Amino acid sequence: MSKSKKIPCSVGILTYNVAGELPRLLESIKDFDEIVLADGGSTDGTLDVAKQYGCKVVSQSNPGNPIEDFAKERNISLDAAKHEWFFYVDSDEVVSSELVEKIRSIVEKNEEEFLIYKVRYVKTSPDLSIKYRTFKEYYQTRFFNKKSGARFKKKIHEKIFFDESLSVGVIDEPWYVLLEEELDFVEYRKKVIYRMNEMAKGQKHTLGNFIARGVYKPFVESVKTLVKMLYVKVRYGKEGIPAQYELNRLYLQWVTFKTYIKHFVHG
Repeated sequence: MSKSKKIPCSVGILTYNVAGELPRLLESIKDFDEIVLADGGSTDGTLDVAKQYGCKVVSQSNPGNPIEDFAKERNISLDAAKHEWFFYVDSDEVVSSELVEKIRSIVEKNEEEFLIYKVRYVKTSPDLSIKYRTFKEYYQTRFFNKKSGARFKKKIHEKIFFDESLSVGVIDEPWYVLLEEELDFVEYRKKVIYRMNEMAKGQKHTLGNFIARGVYKPFVESVKTLVKMLYVKVRYGKEGIPAQYELNRLYLQWVTFKTYIKHFVHG
């Protein structure tokens, strides 16, 4: 079958003023038949880029404002998709050619052995020249068929939820997470503070919840982070993920602790 034929699969992306980074992603997924952008009211040329690549553009629920419910916006792109198969990706990420062809083979075989797939992702330098070694291989459920009934849930750190009786396939061909903002402490700090406050708003601020989510979990995650950082440094040296990445994760746990204290004290 000709590789020039478009892949009958929709790709969903959330966008807002990402004209600088979007072409890099769209170039990597140009073989997909449909690309659905749920845009938040971009004013920087994002929509011009989308037009150049023939993307389908739909509006987010509250354009011009920060996203409060990421799952809601993801579901907008999912509902707008015309194909049964759906893959989602962030505007600052890149899809490997190997993953594109793997998805092509799954969709075109049409055997539907699995309706849900976990896909490996690899953290890289901003220019993709370095594929960082990490503590272990990481996967997310990013590719699925609508027949699974999967829907996005969780306002922050959204992910798909589906019938747990369904078998889940595994794809080792990766998509790439470019570590740029994640290594910039100033930008990372802004994002973490905003997201933690949003997450805490919906929580019941009881003593038990504070101890479990505000004390125990940050402590355990901090210990894990330190272990990972030491392991990667010793085993991989310069090939390992930069220490700043893990240091930022330690800061996340500190912000989690402070945020839960604030909300617990003030009710």
